[in-house]
Amino acid sequence: MKWSRSPRGDAAEPAPVDPVALERAVGEGLLIARAAAVVSVANRIVVRALRDDDVFDRDETAEAVGRTLHRLAEEQRYQNKRIEAARAKTKGSRGRSRHQHDYRSADDATLWFRENTYVAVADRLDALRSDRDYVDGIVASAVERAWADVGSAVVTRVRAAGTVDPAYEAERDERLAGLGDDLAALGEARRSPDDRG
Repeated sequence: MKWSRSPRGDAAEPAPVDPVALERAVGEGLLIARAAAVVSVANRIVVRALRDDDVFDRDETAEAVGRTLHRLAEEQRYQNKRIEAARAKTKGSRGRSRHQHDYRSADDATLWFRENTYVAVADRLDALRSDRDYVDGIVASAVERAWADVGSAVVTRVRAAGTVDPAYEAERDERLAGLGDDLAALGEARRSPDDRG
């Protein structure tokens, strides 16, 4: 990205961001946010069903999706403010970075791009809250994930409970052969001393 320089030589606002790169970054951000929303809502479905013994309510779950999307939008706005503050600190800072979060004036265009991305993702997430198809898609994916999570937990428990030691079958004949001796010893132990004699 190109910068324009002020007459004093200070870096001015970076040039507008590349719209194609911005749309790609926003698309990736929306995919990540959607995945996070699905996991969050699926966990909510499982907890409400298992812990609270609640019946699934599609409309209530759709409202939860809306709240989740808004929370994710607010997280994006928080990140925007954080990067905006970091970018303000980079003005005039020179030299090499000491670590990945030690931004310098050379990072200004990258930070500016991130600011634009966070704002765009936040705005799109808030707009998607009223997109019935989008919300319904998250509800459907969350229900599917919740079923898969609960189903796999049940299958794992059933398998664990029904698992037989592989040596059990191999040692069965030996145990049966010794059963007669064990029963005889038990009978002998139960007889009184007078009976033995």
